Amino acid sequence: MAKQKRQEAPSKGFGLSLMDRIQNEGSIHHEAVRRVESITKRNLICYTAFLRHPASTIIQEDSQFIEHLLRSVNLQEYPDTLDLLLHTPGGDPTAAERIVKTCRSYAKSFQVIVPQTAMSAGTLIAMGAESILMTETSELGPIDPQMIISSGKEQTLRPAAAFVDAYMDLINKSQEAIRKGDPPHPYIELLRRMDPTWIQVCLKARELARTIAGEFLEQYMLNGKDKKEIERTVECFMKEGELLSHGRIIRHAKAKEYGLNVKVIPKGTPLDEALWELQTRCENYVQSRSLAKYLVCRSGGINVSVRMQRLSV
Repeated sequence: MAKQKRQEAPSKGFGLSLMDRIQNEGSIHHEAVRRVESITKRNLICYTAFLRHPASTIIQEDSQFIEHLLRSVNLQEYPDTLDLLLHTPGGDPTAAERIVKTCRSYAKSFQVIVPQTAMSAGTLIAMGAESILMTETSELGPIDPQMIISSGKEQTLRPAAAFVDAYMDLINKSQEAIRKGDPPHPYIELLRRMDPTWIQVCLKARELARTIAGEFLEQYMLNGKDKKEIERTVECFMKEGELLSHGRIIRHAKAKEYGLNVKVIPKGTPLDEALWELQTRCENYVQSRSLAKYLVCRSGGINVSVRMQRLSV
């Protein structure tokens, strides 16, 4: 019997292979989510922000995006469980509160995974979980809120504490000058340029972040703990931003020291490798498309794109 010569499939070439890879990129992400789920035996939603994008911060609409994904996936595959993989620079504390409440309405057991960075309001979301999974290099941050400052066409974020501290510093210096008999006018003039209403907004924003953190910890992660212990944990995350810098990173050892329930993912384990692949793919995806955010689960994904327009004057 004559042997039939096996024919090799013709090469598609670089162009067609690249097109295939781009078209199937979403399904690759879905499979990457499934790989993590197969290890943890828990449902997973992945939320990745492009940290350098001007619209990357956590906003109210994010909870709706998360709910769309939760409704699209069969949560009975891993009943009553939900992990939220989070990579974010932070944002609106009330939006963080809404995200936690949305996630918890779909699962009895809620856990946050931080493969790289979850700062500010991202740390608040993590406080709303029973536990936080972190790697050796994962970063949380102070929960002192950041305020959006508009200057022409640009928007920047500044810690609320910075405005309050500057205001109080000028008041103290003007009072000290009066006591010494020195002219207080330079300080009073600077105080006139500051809006007292804005200072009140900053104070209320700080109090809101403190309240949300305390409520989350008392209800979930530190449920049953002494109230003073919970207050200490909250103050540690507030003071870290006040005394040093809002951008100060808090890694797993310090987060544990402050009282959070943190589990460290050992380097080189199957879970570590699976999370690293998923996070890297999602990060590359948002950067290559200049997306603000990308949310994905095993059944689909949502691209969040914001077009920045120049206004002519």
